[in-house]
Amino acid sequence: MIILSNKILTVARNINKPLVKFLVVKGWYLRLAKKKIKNGKFKRLNSTEKREIKQYWKKYGKKVSFQWCSYLSYGNGIVDKRYIPESLYYGEILHKISYVPMGHGLSDKNLYSMLFNAKQPRTIIRKANNIFLNENYEYISLEDAVNLCTKEEEIIIKPTNETYGGSGISFWNKEDGTEKLKDILNDYQDVICQEIVKQHPFFDSIHSKSLNTLRIVTLMIDDEPVHLSTVLRMGRNNSKVDNFSAGGLICAVDKEGYLYEKAVQGDQRIIDRHPDGFIFKGKQVPFYDRIIESAKQMHYRIPYFKLVSWDYSLSPEGEPILIEGNYPWGQIDLHQLNIGPIFGEYTDRVLDYVYKGKAL
Repeated sequence: MIILSNKILTVARNINKPLVKFLVVKGWYLRLAKKKIKNGKFKRLNSTEKREIKQYWKKYGKKVSFQWCSYLSYGNGIVDKRYIPESLYYGEILHKISYVPMGHGLSDKNLYSMLFNAKQPRTIIRKANNIFLNENYEYISLEDAVNLCTKEEEIIIKPTNETYGGSGISFWNKEDGTEKLKDILNDYQDVICQEIVKQHPFFDSIHSKSLNTLRIVTLMIDDEPVHLSTVLRMGRNNSKVDNFSAGGLICAVDKEGYLYEKAVQGDQRIIDRHPDGFIFKGKQVPFYDRIIESAKQMHYRIPYFKLVSWDYSLSPEGEPILIEGNYPWGQIDLHQLNIGPIFGEYTDRVLDYVYKGKAL
């Protein structure tokens, strides 16, 4: 009976895999079509460019719509056959370069203190599977958790699982009262409460109300993490979060830490300054090499994921602060809109690994 059940499960999985893959690929392609209808901002490609795209992807057995390159190159002017369609990335590539099942567990923010030895925001209390814990993973009661939180002037409260774009994040300060704090804590099964991070004056000068962070992408090549790209994420309109989906802005950062003169937003707007006046041109992120090195070192701690997107802040003293690791998922559109193909010079290596079984 058990053998029969296992056979049924295997058949079911084999039937569902193509269906799931089809839905993911088509879903992301429909997202592109929606952008075209909404924004209407696509670069016109000539016949030579279209032919190069077709020939490049043909060797991997893929037929890729020219509109991905047309859309992604509109603002940055970089026409490149190696742009990764989001439909292929989320539908196929990601599942080859990352061990997705493990990601669902290791991406829990309550595990970060055990996984990573980089400086992180100080944890006040944790709640894991409805169990309250202190910073050192020791059991505490709800009353203890409240008492620890109320010693702080203000805290940030984050769900630890299945979050995207800052969803579910809330803030509490003493004026809100303990009853509201209890309500928030009781609303979640898994949550982490942390201090409000004080950021370096460079980041504070952009938009002081939010913690402005660097989204850094690293790729594991030949058993060594390499830095692919970075974008600066900025809050605006007095928002306390910098997430793009929450109305934040982005600007690409070059390999030396200098901000790009102009930045392409997700809606294809091109800006050269923050609405509050901060001009991008000529500005260099302080201690940039130190931040990138920290991200690369942290990648060794989760080698199950070839591609990782890290969120980093910087302390007033110049020490990198790891805010979050994004794996197995991670946005690639904001990087490609500004910098070009997400895998850059390693694109052929990655695609050979995914579609031809070669070493990465």
